[in-house]
Amino acid sequence: MEGDLPPRQELDRRAVEGHPITQTEASELAAAETDITGFGPVKGGPASVAQSRHDKQQNFWAKAGDVARKPADEVTKEDAAQVQKAEARATGQPPGKGSTSAEVQSIADQNAKTKAT
Repeated sequence: MEGDLPPRQELDRRAVEGHPITQTEASELAAAETDITGFGPVKGGPASVAQSRHDKQQNFWAKAGDVARKPADEVTKEDAAQVQKAEARATGQPPGKGSTSAEVQSIADQNAKTKAT
């Protein structure tokens, strides 16, 4: 069924590596999958996986952007948790050292220590 379409594992690998999946790319996969199936994208197929990854990436970037626009001394542990959750969903795995989530968590921890003193 997949023909020239990328397998789910390839889309997952690209997401983990931080490759953005554009709306255009997801739409092109949906059109190609429709051509192959004759009736539209298949649940769990490349087009639906690409669209899901795209949506999760957009959510992560929006959440990270919201936090980035806050003054640094107002970043909370709740902000860090929300960014971490969104980043984990976007990449399909827990964020590691050096990730956006780790940086936000570090800022939130510093702010919590400052407010405690």
